Amino acid sequence: MNTLIKSLVPVAYKHRIAARLNAQALTLPPGPRAFVFLAADYGNVGDMAITAAQVNFLKQQLPHYHIVTIAVDQTRALIRSVRRQIQPHDLVTLIGGGNMGVMYPDIESLRQLVIRYFPQQRIVCFPQTLDWDDSPLSERTLRQLVKNYARHPNLHVFAREITSYHKLRALFSRYPNVKIGLVPDIVMSVTAAQLASQNPVQKAHLLRCLRADKEAALLSVQYARLDRALMDSGLKITLTDTVINADQLDNEQCASALADKLSQFRGARLVVTDRLHGMIFCLLTGTPCLVLANSNQKIQQTWLDWLQDQPRIKFVKTEQLHQVPSMIRELLALPQGPLDELALSAHHYQPLEQAINHFPSAHYAITAKPQQYIA
Repeated sequence: MNTLIKSLVPVAYKHRIAARLNAQALTLPPGPRAFVFLAADYGNVGDMAITAAQVNFLKQQLPHYHIVTIAVDQTRALIRSVRRQIQPHDLVTLIGGGNMGVMYPDIESLRQLVIRYFPQQRIVCFPQTLDWDDSPLSERTLRQLVKNYARHPNLHVFAREITSYHKLRALFSRYPNVKIGLVPDIVMSVTAAQLASQNPVQKAHLLRCLRADKEAALLSVQYARLDRALMDSGLKITLTDTVINADQLDNEQCASALADKLSQFRGARLVVTDRLHGMIFCLLTGTPCLVLANSNQKIQQTWLDWLQDQPRIKFVKTEQLHQVPSMIRELLALPQGPLDELALSAHHYQPLEQAINHFPSAHYAITAKPQQYIA
């Protein structure tokens, strides 16, 4: 009977009850504050990099503000305490990344919770990829997303590639209160040196950093073909990932894991990856990189929008796998780049700066000039 009753209670209602039962008090620093909600405290090193880069960006833009991170797992427990203390001059930001839309419903639900809880605050959602498809579930998810976002009077949502940007512009075309902008993934706004990456002496191996989850795109026969080409390179192959087996990490543990991963990428002569932040880690560490597509548009469109002129980053389409051996030779002939130089011009982030510093704009300018657009 208890099981039957539990099954009839809506999930949203269960979340509200759990939030009240587990509510915690948070002592906030005095003075103006900028909040980073949904900060990474779990084992995705790419998301750790997003959190670190977002904090760094806010510190540069708002030097007199205290930056307060709210870990994703602590959102429901702390959100009431933050709402009781928040002041009109405080800024609410939501984490960037690739968890907007249908693929990661738990995080999307928390994003909408934060938007509902702070109707009086200016909210800036850092650059995201929107994930959707033609399924009924995706249609329902997008309707709910639009409903909750559109209720907020001062919401600024940034896409990190132009496919998501066009979709978001279409979804919110009737809601001028939801401003849509386009800037690169926030991790490209920092250098590897700023994230404490080291410079290993030995650089003799090939790093294979490929997904084994629902975003993987290749067939088993294609992976086999790729692996043969990697073995033919003659380099020792090291397997890695941008996800580690860890959870509920504190800030120091996240910083250490991120620095270690960047140093591992810096220590490779070549990286082969289908992870967006695998590609971006190569960009930051100056390591030649062969990039494969994942299951949605985020890697290929990010490369098209921002990175196709980077000589150390080569994107290979599925139908181009036969060219992998020659691409590997070309990449191995390139020297590594520096750790302390920005790969992208800072002007690409000007629309985000405007949103953070409260320079209202009807439309944010687009600085990307893609050659192609993945519809």
